This record gives sequence, structure tokens and C-alpha cells, in this order.
Amino acid sequence: MVLVLFATGLLFLLAFANGSNDISKTVATLAGTRITSIQKAILWGTVWTSAGALAGLFWGAAIIKTLLQSIYTDQGALDLPRSIAIALAPSLWIMLATWRKWPVSTTHAIVGGLVGIGLVTAGMDGIAWHTTFNKIILPLLVSPLVAVMLAYIFAPMLDRVAVTISKTRVRLPAKPRLLPANVTGSQFRDTDQCLLCDAEDESASVSPGFVLSVDQLHWMTSGLLSFSRGLHDTPKLIATVLPLLLLGESIPSQWNYVIAAMAMGAGGFMIGNRVTEVLGFNVTRMTNAQGFSANLIATILVLGASRLGMPVSTTHVAASSIMGIGLTNGVGLNRDVVRSMIFAWVITAPVSGLFSVLIYQLAL
Repeated sequence: MVLVLFATGLLFLLAFANGSNDISKTVATLAGTRITSIQKAILWGTVWTSAGALAGLFWGAAIIKTLLQSIYTDQGALDLPRSIAIALAPSLWIMLATWRKWPVSTTHAIVGGLVGIGLVTAGMDGIAWHTTFNKIILPLLVSPLVAVMLAYIFAPMLDRVAVTISKTRVRLPAKPRLLPANVTGSQFRDTDQCLLCDAEDESASVSPGFVLSVDQLHWMTSGLLSFSRGLHDTPKLIATVLPLLLLGESIPSQWNYVIAAMAMGAGGFMIGNRVTEVLGFNVTRMTNAQGFSANLIATILVLGASRLGMPVSTTHVAASSIMGIGLTNGVGLNRDVVRSMIFAWVITAPVSGLFSVLIYQLAL
């Protein structure tokens, strides 16, 4: 029972750290395009992230299986010192990175901790390098490049789509209504038959319906990306503390998802503004349509990876989508900020691995 409570506490700490750093990736474009304030954007992301975390109850098993069965050649139970090191190391690194305002990857930190402790305790032969590379490292390396490429190729087209949608009135089922005195019967009949009307046309005013603005589309894609992040990250967090749960003769339950959802939301709401400022304002300048495009591309990639059980980094996908936008919008990228981000990405796995080794030595 004590080990289960300890594992639950470490899960809360890891999820809190994850929320404090990762909430920015899903709402930074809302703040950066000045649709809303940073705090309101973070609140929006917190709600949808928590919903996605709870959805992991139904769709997250594949990622847990990938992390646990892909790294070590020996699939036996881990001892207590190694289990503590694996769970605690990524939490410490992510909190340090958040203090430094670096948007880093929780997935990289987790994998770095797992590999680091595996090398110390089992040697090179204890790591299933081929499987680890194909199932974990390769998706982590490729996903940022794919995000930049997709944003660079499709962002201009998505910008035009967003503007077109925002100028279209979607007609609702016809209802009896009074016509303005200056509208003729022929105008009414023509407009009454349209399903999608030009919102800027005067005759569209007699057709009941609604118009989607670019701002609304941006809010929607931000919510979707927040949901997909919660869905994708929560199983990884639970997988990290699973060795401790197994030592306490317990298995993941629905309460683990609830605790992770609460902790992720608390971390994002309380500390998430630090990294959000960097991604929203310091990487590049975006229009509302470009923010919508970046979020939509990132959402598709993250949801696709979740469906396939590939633990890609939401951080790298979302930030790389923003970088791709910066390459196409004529504004360019803040090179100093981008270099700092890439530096943090590169050192995340080895530093987390080093932390895990140090914690393991202290726990012996």
C-alpha cells in the first residue's frame, strides 16, 4: 500500500511537471496572435487537456505497451531503486526546463531516464536497441521534421481555407420568418435554397445560419490539440510509474488517469505561462489563420501517433509546426530562440538519463 501511494505521488509530480511545460504547446498560438490573454488561453487548454487525459482510459493502452516492452531486453520486474529513478528523473528535468522557459519533451525525458538507468544496471546488452530505435527514437526524431514540412507545404493552403470558411454562412433548416420590406420573393427563394451562402452578400441575411470566423476555428484547433496532448501524454506518464505500481502489487486503474488529469491541469494553470510566452511571442509572428494551420497540423500528427501507439513528442510536433509557419509567413524565425529550443531538445534525453543514474545511486 505504501508503494502504491508513493507511486501515486510521483505520478502527480510528473504530471504536474508535464502540465507546466506542455500546456504551452497547445495554446501558445492563441496568445501569440492576441486572440486572448495567456491566462485565458491556458484555462482553455487545461480544460481540454484534462478531457484528453481521461480519454486515455479508452485509447492509451498501446502507448503504455510500447514504452514498457520496447526498451529493455529483460522484461522482468524492476527493483525499487531503479523504479524510483525512472519515475523521478524526468520530473526533475522538466521542472528545471520550465524554470528556464525551455519547451522540452516529456517523452524524451522519460526515454532518456529509462535508457540511462538501463545502461548502468544492465549494460549495453540490456537495451533492446533495434526495437527502441524503430518504435521510440525514430518517431521522436522524424515527427518534428514531418511537422515542419507539412506546415511549410500546407500552411498557405490552410490559410486560404480558413478565410473562405469564415466568409461562408452555413444554412440551418428553414423556419418561418418575416422578410425585410426591401427583400423580394425571388431573392427569398434563391437564398432559401442555398446550403452555403456568401456571408458578405446582402441576401444571405434572410437565410438563417451561422458564420465560422477564423478566430473560432483557431479556438477549435487549439482545443483539439490540447485534447490530443492529454490523450497522448497521460499513458506515458502512467507507464513511467508502472514499475512502482507493480512492486506494490497494483496495476493502473481509472484513478491513475484521474490523478494525472488533475495534476496536468494544475501544473498548466499555475506555471504554464512561462513557456507559453516563449512559444507564443518569441519564435515568430503569426496571423490567426496561421495559428489555426499550425494547430491543425500538429493535432493530426499527434492523434495519428496515438492511434498507432507511437510515443511522439507533442512538444516537438507543435513547436515545429510553429517553426514551419515562420518559414512561410515572410516574417521568419527568431534564430536565438530556436537555437535555444533545439539545444534543450538535444540535451533532454542525456540529462534525464544522468539524473536517473544519480537518483539510483542515492536510492541504493
